[in-house]
This record gives sequence, C-alpha cells and structure tokens, in this order.
Amino acid sequence: MGQAPTDPVVGKVLDDLDFEPTDQVLTDYYEGLGLARPTGATVPPMVAGEVDNDFHPQTAFHQDRGHLWMRQQWALRAPLQVGHRYIANGIIEDIYRRRDRTVVNTAMTLTDRDGQIMATPNHHQSFLLDEPIDQVAFREPTAKEGARRFTVPDGTPIEPYDTTVTLEMCGQFFHGSRNYHTDRAASEALGFAEVVVGGRMTMAYVGHVLENHFGEPWWTSGRLDLKFTNPVWPDDHLTVKGVEVGPSPDEPSSRRAFVWIEKDDGTIALVVDADCAKG
Repeated sequence: MGQAPTDPVVGKVLDDLDFEPTDQVLTDYYEGLGLARPTGATVPPMVAGEVDNDFHPQTAFHQDRGHLWMRQQWALRAPLQVGHRYIANGIIEDIYRRRDRTVVNTAMTLTDRDGQIMATPNHHQSFLLDEPIDQVAFREPTAKEGARRFTVPDGTPIEPYDTTVTLEMCGQFFHGSRNYHTDRAASEALGFAEVVVGGRMTMAYVGHVLENHFGEPWWTSGRLDLKFTNPVWPDDHLTVKGVEVGPSPDEPSSRRAFVWIEKDDGTIALVVDADCAKG
C-alpha cells in the first residue's frame, strides 16, 4: 500500500530546494511574457516565483482541486545572477479561511550558497476543500466588493504596459510542461473550464513595470503586497497600470506605488502595493 498523503499543517518545515536561474529559464521567462530580454546577468526577481511551484507538493492538500494563488508578499534584498545556485527553504506559517476557500500561507527564504538572503516571499495558495466539485465557479467581477471598485489614489502615473496573453506564451513560460496553466485537459481535471493563466505570469508583468519605474533600488529593497482578484484566461488583453503615491509616512526615504492589472472590460485581475528605497 502506498503512503497516505500528508495535508499541510501550521509549523511544517519544508524540505530545502535548489534553484538555479539558467539561461534557458531566462529565455522562457522573457519569451513567454513577450518581453525583450535585456543584456547582462541580473535576473528579474519574479523569476524566483518558480520556487512556489516546486514547493507545491509539500504544501498542497490531498484534495488538490480548484487551487489558485490568493496573495503574494515579497521583500527583495539582492539581485539574482544567471547560472548561480540558490537555496530555498520554507515553513507553513498559517492556514486560514477566505470565504469558501482554505488558504495556506508559506513563508520562504531564498539565499545564496554563502547564506546571503536574496528574497523573502510569502505565498498564499487557496484550495476548495468543503465538498467535491465538478467545476470551479467564479463570482461575476461586478458582484465583488473591494478591489473591483477601488479608487485610484492620487499620484504620478506610471508608464503602463499592455499585452495579450496567448496559450502559446503560457506554454513557453512554463517550460513546455503540461499543467493547468498550459493544457485544457489538465485544467479540466482540476475543475476549471479553461486554462488558467498562471499567477506567476501576471505577477511577472507587475515586476516588469516596477523594475522599469523604480530602477536599481527595486532589486535590493523592493517590497510588494499583491492580491489576485480575478482569474486571467488565454487571449485576455491586459494593461498594467499604476501611480507613484509618495513616501510612506513612517519611511520618508521610501518610494511607494499602487499598481493593478485591468482587462479590456474593466475587470481587475490583481492589485499591488509596492515600495522601495529612494535611489
């Protein structure tokens, strides 16, 4: 008999994972997003989002259906380099309810081989556990409270970025693997009616805009708190918008921004509070 699956519990320490941003990883990242790859050896911080996927077998419930990213909280400390090897460790910090979902909050630390901390992400992954489902049901965006009707704060507009995410782009970004972010059958097996564009991809577009806006200080002091509000589907046209809103009241040397991704029909896919040190 096989070993029974072990569901996540608060305090569970995860097995360490190796992470290496190879040249191929970077190629898939930029080509999957439809972005031009810059020269140089510095790695976009959101590339490290791959670690979330690698930790999934250790943090998922055995009823692994309908799961979606709920929230990402990141603090950046040092830029990653192509071909360098890093160590990711993690611990399940909290498990909590959010409407009809159970959310696992995993705190992670990414270090280099000398122990220098590169980034400290917190990943909130949600699961549907209460009863078996044939298909995941989503509320209409217009029926949602909060983020769907947010007020854009006063500030200086950030240069927007827009793109249409295709299924082919999803396949490239996820290195040709077959999963619910790239394959219709795999998505249906988890209860979705369509391929779900990965949260890693939409988060990466936010990272791209913030990297361009804040410049070098973002790579060493950037922080973001990102909340996913609506799923993104293949062939959705997305626009990343934002405003810089001035320093934090308790950190006058900081720069802050509010960023969101909007579909053509006004649906908001995610909202982000971000800040970094002044250059």
